[in-house]
Amino acid sequence: SKTSKALLTHTKRWVLVDAARQPVGRVATQIATLLQGKNKPIYHPTYISGENVVVINAEKVQFSGKKWKQKLYRWHTRWPGGFREETPERLHKRNSTEVLRKAVDGMLPRNRLRKRMMENLHLVAGTDHPYDENIAETITLTSSQIPQLPAMLVGRSVEHPDDDVPEGIVTVEEIDLTAMLAESTDGTARLYTKPNKTDKQ
Repeated sequence: SKTSKALLTHTKRWVLVDAARQPVGRVATQIATLLQGKNKPIYHPTYISGENVVVINAEKVQFSGKKWKQKLYRWHTRWPGGFREETPERLHKRNSTEVLRKAVDGMLPRNRLRKRMMENLHLVAGTDHPYDENIAETITLTSSQIPQLPAMLVGRSVEHPDDDVPEGIVTVEEIDLTAMLAESTDGTARLYTKPNKTDKQ
């Protein structure tokens, strides 16, 4: 019913997220969305309408490439000569969940609500946590999918982009892009070529 849907919308739920083998940036983006309440129709940037998010296996997040050793966290102690920097690898050894916490904190708006939003984030190393009775939903993190290539390409002339193109100017061909890419020598295929000046004359 409409009443039950409205009640669920305004209710602050507890959501469980499994971060095992997930890229740090991707999982942090989706957690930040839940903390801000952007998944709800009542979202407004001036107040907190987000969920309580419990993240298990927070120590098993992954970085792409060599970011474990090349990425740097920098800060200053506000004392003379107090510049400090640290790699994610060293930070993970000190505190296994701090890498993900920093990523989520950096994706939240920089205002007074950020600290209150971070209080709703509960990072757990492993799968055991004391919030089993509160969990109302388990979120499966979505991975970005590569869009499929179109099966048909319609070529239009430059002289008549919007009009009904006369016969012989528009060509409609069924093109197998996968076969084209496989047959090309350098792994790429040029679908549209620039006309030469000699062709216009």
